[in-house]
Amino acid sequence: MTKHIPVLLEETREMLHLEKGMTVVDATLGGGGHTAMLLSAVAPGRVIAIETDSEAIARFGERVATDPVLEQATREGRLIVVKRNYSELKAVCQELGITTVDAILADLGYSSDQIETPDRGLSFREDGPLDMRLSQDTPLTARTVVNTYEEDDIAAILREYGGESEARRIAQAIVRERAVKPIETTHALATLVTEAYPKKKRATMKIHPATQTFQALRIAVNSEFAHLETFLADAIECLAPGGRLAVIAFHSGEDIRVKQAYREAEGECICPPNFPVCQCGQVPKARIITKKPIVAGEKEVAENPRARSAKLRILEKR
Repeated sequence: MTKHIPVLLEETREMLHLEKGMTVVDATLGGGGHTAMLLSAVAPGRVIAIETDSEAIARFGERVATDPVLEQATREGRLIVVKRNYSELKAVCQELGITTVDAILADLGYSSDQIETPDRGLSFREDGPLDMRLSQDTPLTARTVVNTYEEDDIAAILREYGGESEARRIAQAIVRERAVKPIETTHALATLVTEAYPKKKRATMKIHPATQTFQALRIAVNSEFAHLETFLADAIECLAPGGRLAVIAFHSGEDIRVKQAYREAEGECICPPNFPVCQCGQVPKARIITKKPIVAGEKEVAENPRARSAKLRILEKR
């Protein structure tokens, strides 16, 4: 299995303005690379690491057991791992008695461990069951979506969450196939999607034909956009004045929502100029630090191709 490498590590460290003694949140523990960086930067401060995936928490626990720095921080209560969805950030802080935090980081990508575990069904590169859940507490699976949803609903998911131009054609192929037998595995779905593409278009594609379909299904199964929007609103609220929020997005659907949330937080009064007194009540909550996203350099992309699509955006609480 490929070792997970955290993306934009040094850029994130620098842009968060981390200082010793801070209390910070890694909202997406994943492989733990960013968590370890945060802990090193703020020691003897605290890091709260949130993760919805039980398997990711277990793997990080194994790492903690063999890393004296992480083990000591855990024992001293300076490193706290919480099994929750990052959209529950506000509740996590309240339960820990934390009023505000000094910095928050969210890496929205999947870890290599998650992608390369066939039983998770997150990738078409390994054959496995059509699951795609990040948390086993989630009731919906990709198998349920492709085998029970109406054609129109499947097409809408592929179009809205994956930007799939052949959404209708793929949805029709799914409905035809499942009428014969259920679609059970990642390879079965990937093959079906590939064959649904027009041959000429398929021949010129730079990505696998199933890439956008799998992305769309992962987002739908895990309610990723709804969780992201809740997290962004609550993260800004949980930050102390001067605290910074760093979000690393990997595709346009995520990045658009991050940009929108940042713009809204920076927004000034929107009342008409002739209003003598503000009626909208909108005041700036934060300021955008990165007018354009920070992206990985050539060296990092060469060492970690996953970093190619990463975009880091920073917001500072007023």
